[in-house]
Amino acid sequence: YWYRNLRQTVRFHDTVQHLQADGHTLFIETSAHPVLTPTLPDDITAIGTLRRNEGTLRRFLTHAAEAFTHGTPIQWTTLYDNTGAHPTDLPTYPFQRQHYWLAPDRDGDGRRHHVTWKHLSFTGSARLTGRWLLISPTDHSADHHTDRNGELTTDVAQALTSHGATVTHLTIDPTADRGALTTLLTEANATACTGIVSLLGTDELPHPGHPGVDRATASTMLLAQTLADMTQGSKVRLWTVTRGAVAVSPAERPSLAGAQVWGLGRCVALELPALWGGLVDVPGAAEAGVRIGEQLVQVLAAAGGEDQVALRASGAYGRRLLPATGAPTGATGYTPRGTVLVTGGTGALGGHLARWLARNGAEHLVLIGRRGKDTPGASELSADIEELGASVTVAGCDVSDRDALQELLASLPADRPLTAVFHAAGVPHSAALADTDVETLARVLSGKVAGARHLHELTRERELDAFVLYASGAGVWGGGEQSAYGAANAALDALAERRRAEELPATSIAWGLWEGEGMGQEGAAFLGSLGLRPMAPETALAALQETLDRGETCATVVDADWSRFAPAFTAFRPSPLIEELPGVRTTDGPAARPESAETPAEHGVMARLRGAPAAERQEILLDLVRRHAAVALGHPGPEHIDPEGGFRQLGFSSVTAVELAAKLGAAVGRTLPATFAFDHPNARAAAGRLDELLAVGKDDEDGADLEAEVRRALQTVPLARLRDAGLLEGLLELAGLRPGTAVAVADAPAGSGTAAGDTESHANRLDTLDEVDELDAESLVNLVLGGPDS
Repeated sequence: YWYRNLRQTVRFHDTVQHLQADGHTLFIETSAHPVLTPTLPDDITAIGTLRRNEGTLRRFLTHAAEAFTHGTPIQWTTLYDNTGAHPTDLPTYPFQRQHYWLAPDRDGDGRRHHVTWKHLSFTGSARLTGRWLLISPTDHSADHHTDRNGELTTDVAQALTSHGATVTHLTIDPTADRGALTTLLTEANATACTGIVSLLGTDELPHPGHPGVDRATASTMLLAQTLADMTQGSKVRLWTVTRGAVAVSPAERPSLAGAQVWGLGRCVALELPALWGGLVDVPGAAEAGVRIGEQLVQVLAAAGGEDQVALRASGAYGRRLLPATGAPTGATGYTPRGTVLVTGGTGALGGHLARWLARNGAEHLVLIGRRGKDTPGASELSADIEELGASVTVAGCDVSDRDALQELLASLPADRPLTAVFHAAGVPHSAALADTDVETLARVLSGKVAGARHLHELTRERELDAFVLYASGAGVWGGGEQSAYGAANAALDALAERRRAEELPATSIAWGLWEGEGMGQEGAAFLGSLGLRPMAPETALAALQETLDRGETCATVVDADWSRFAPAFTAFRPSPLIEELPGVRTTDGPAARPESAETPAEHGVMARLRGAPAAERQEILLDLVRRHAAVALGHPGPEHIDPEGGFRQLGFSSVTAVELAAKLGAAVGRTLPATFAFDHPNARAAAGRLDELLAVGKDDEDGADLEAEVRRALQTVPLARLRDAGLLEGLLELAGLRPGTAVAVADAPAGSGTAAGDTESHANRLDTLDEVDELDAESLVNLVLGGPDS
């Protein structure tokens, strides 16, 4: 405590005076709490570095920022080394009183989400109509599992039949190829069915030709692909049934195979929205005797529009994604220690994780990658970890190889036992469902699912503080062209739930988008148009710490604007999964459904168009297009949309194009193709096309031409001929005239002796059809068509 010594204080003030004389006016006291600097004169700027009970980096940086504002040259770029941060340019144009600054960072409760199950209350008795195709896997009587599936087939068939459906039963070999499936489905006339219920998702036996792949996932994928090839324009819906694939309660132990079917199905729903009906999970072994007939039929009849449902003895439950809430459950939280194993540790996410573990107390890191030390950047990563005070081992190992992984685990030093496993390895995949074969499915499942299963089996007897699985949002809500990847990530959640049910540590985190992780500009722009924002690595890792501190089993960490995500996600089918998220839920209750062609036209638009000349119609429609384009792109108003600017150049993606088409279609009461924005180069061209489609002015012009032709035709036909042909009475009825109905005639026929406007006189009342002969043809035409003299 040298600074408490009076003599030292005097010497300090002598130094201050000396430096002040030399022009130095800023002083920094490096200590746990500033004591000397508060004694300085007011005209001298003095700051500290830390404060009592505030010894964090944040406090230090706050002081550094204070010094920076007083002219001290701070090298800020050094602070952000190896964090993935990058400079952001300010706008080059004069400020326009609009907010372009980065938004303040939100806390981890704003990014963390959970999947929950909502109890569904079905009312009334559902009925099915038409012919339904029930597909079950080929029976293998020696296997108890498929014996239970045989019972399930009987139960489902009885449920369908007793509720009004005509059922055709088809058995399929789960290992059949696409060609064989096409033949079987064609013979069963599948495309003419009202609906299809598949039990292929209950056959969890290994696929004989592809190690690491189960028959449930492979056969469900092939069935969806085959039906997609066959059902162009058909209204048939495919419903997939699984058994014990999801955990509605913490005690349940979901199967990995069934979870993969659900992950696959969520992706199929986005790629084939017209074909995919949904997923229904029936009770597993613990509730095998539960009757599910009435509940199943309620789901198939689309009661409530639910498409991800679990049936249990206690009722039916719909899957929901909600913001995470609640206080931490752990007393002290998670702190890395000893040896920590990181698979995929030499990759981008693994590298951030490894540095985070080293900074927070891990003594020894074992980083596993397929290429080991040959991985680009591995040596730099090792140097960073060692600089942070931890030792590191980079090992080449394929975690899908159980023997190789077992050998590596056996080689770990006994004096630094393994305390935690972080599984960040995986094989990214993006391809259309139609182009994904079983070989690709096997490759994607190998690293993520097989590796996770091997880690689980080989470490279950060790005392671990944490067992963390890196998953993806594709396994939670699905993703177009990510069917295999979605299946693999969904299995990780199921494994974590199984481990927790067995009282083993487990946490599965489904990540959203990270900054700077190899995502190209096109991919980042597309995800941005969905409302998914990239997270800084330090922000994501803070959410990881919070998830572990709270002792959570499964969590989804994503920075998303759900109000923007929802319209794109539900463009072709509703999704109860996300309807209760902030920004999606409306004041009237559940999430707003996407507007369709049946939605009433925008108030006033059609009325304005009908009463406007051609030039004004164009401007009305151009304003309509610009306003909705501005909303789709997130601009404050239509003035930001150049009428001649190309839609693609303005930033339209496939998602925002769908949104624009839906909004414009709803506004004018017409169904517009999803490619409307791409079919027309700019807003002015789109407005012109809308004018053609609506044909408001053309209808008026065509009507006027037709009326003139009818007038000319009627004036040339004698009235007696119309009466003899039986047409005269019909014409009078069209004019609202019948015998005995008063008719006002502006100019009375010659010889009638009736004054104009005398509506009560005999000449102005048609007592019989014969009296029509007294009218001339032009007067009759005016009566029928409502001319000016009628």
